[in-house]
Amino acid sequence: MAQAPLLSICIPAYNRPQGLAQAVRSVVAALLPESHDPVEVIIIDDSATPTAVEDLLAGWSGRWHYQHNGQRLGMVANWNASLAQAAGEFILLLHDDDYLLPQGITTILETLIQYGSQFDVFLFGVHLVDSHQRCLRRQIPRQQTWLSPAQALRQLLRHSSFVRFPALIWRRSLLDEVGYFDPAYGEATDLYQWLRFFAQKGVYTVPRATAAYTIHDQALTMGMFQAQTLATLGNIFAAAANLSILSPAELRQCQCDFFHQFILAGTWRFLRRRQWQRAEAVYQLFDLPEVIALGRSRRWQGWRWLFGAWLWLLRRVN
Repeated sequence: MAQAPLLSICIPAYNRPQGLAQAVRSVVAALLPESHDPVEVIIIDDSATPTAVEDLLAGWSGRWHYQHNGQRLGMVANWNASLAQAAGEFILLLHDDDYLLPQGITTILETLIQYGSQFDVFLFGVHLVDSHQRCLRRQIPRQQTWLSPAQALRQLLRHSSFVRFPALIWRRSLLDEVGYFDPAYGEATDLYQWLRFFAQKGVYTVPRATAAYTIHDQALTMGMFQAQTLATLGNIFAAAANLSILSPAELRQCQCDFFHQFILAGTWRFLRRRQWQRAEAVYQLFDLPEVIALGRSRRWQGWRWLFGAWLWLLRRVN
């Protein structure tokens, strides 16, 4: 029987053939043929029409699996379908609008070989890029260290962008322990999954960028800045409270900071696109009773005042 690969790269695809091609090519180009064996590529395609991945994987000598869904599964179910096919000891879920940096896989494999017997969850850095692959900024852990479950949850639940999807790698057996992505949490299902992972194992942070995370108008996250998402996030914080890892006071402060950052991030995304009305609608989430009840975030108070003043001026001008 063939030895299981060290890493499964799962790519759930949906109607982004060019993005899928870029994601796959970033994997193929990153490793020499003699280094393919520790890595497998899993592509589960929820697109309307199948993609000729054989051409994309022409230079790939390692394991790979492609499946086109005859009937669309939907976002979360498609993610889970790709994970269910993974045979690797560790998993990287790479969306079809993101891609690996040239030294990404090498860095990941070196880290897993050295530390994979000690830790179960790894967080690397990412480059945040636009749809033209221009780097907007870099988000990289400050130091190489293990964060305990309590430390990891403080970071996760205080910073709404602490984890970028292609930066996280976890041991496949964790899915058996905590379960797969839960569709009940919609577009916030990743936060709930990281909550469960971190509560069990903490996270080992590595201050090196391995992937590019794309921010563009078609990203699913653009549509999540609404009251329903905040309600779902509230349910995730309630689940965190049930774990009894952080004190009620710590959780309340984390939730206050998280909600402020989340609302301000959504406001900024629309402001920078000159979509004033949509920016105003997101900013008004601060008026929701559940947000008011949390109080004001000292961490984000200055930015909240600045964005409020900016929107007030725009109303006066328009």
